[in-house]
Amino acid sequence: MSISVNPMLHTAEVSAAELNDISKPYISILRVKIGGLSDRIRKAYFKFVGLKIKDGGTFGKISCVWPKQVSIGSKCTLQDRIDFRIGRPFSKENFIKIGDNAFIGRSCEFNCSGKIIIGNNVKIGSSTVIVDVGHEISAHTTINNQPVTVKDIHIEDDVWLGTRCVVLQGVTIGRGSVIGAGSVVNKSIPEYEVWAGCPARFIKKRN
Repeated sequence: MSISVNPMLHTAEVSAAELNDISKPYISILRVKIGGLSDRIRKAYFKFVGLKIKDGGTFGKISCVWPKQVSIGSKCTLQDRIDFRIGRPFSKENFIKIGDNAFIGRSCEFNCSGKIIIGNNVKIGSSTVIVDVGHEISAHTTINNQPVTVKDIHIEDDVWLGTRCVVLQGVTIGRGSVIGAGSVVNKSIPEYEVWAGCPARFIKKRN
């Protein structure tokens, strides 16, 4: 009696590279699942401690010591390392408000002692700083003893700030305007214009 042997039962061991290729899709799916769970946990925590945030969007690893002074609209994307700083946490006139469907890139800083109000559909590039507080510069006293100045900032709907912009106190950026990367905005900008530079200057109208 003869016995036939199926050669397919004696295949070589699967290589480490092949195992890696097989596991990649599953690792990616697991990473997405864990990321989504972390996002929901962060949202739940900040809601619990007083931050006002609507549904939808994604919520990265932010820093916010006074969350009751911050409100975030629906379907916003907040990347990691965004810092919300509140200078006068016991004042009702000191708050940060972000509209719906906004995008805020990683490592942005909101330094607020008055009001910083961001409209709907705004995109803010990574490492941008928005600061509504400053100091006087009188020669008759030291810098550390200068009076503090606070002037509100308004960024209207449909504005795009490129990466590493700086927006200073008292500025209003009009609806639909675009600010080039690395710009320093120290005065208000009309609607639907493109500005860039340090300090930012008018480039052209948006058509």
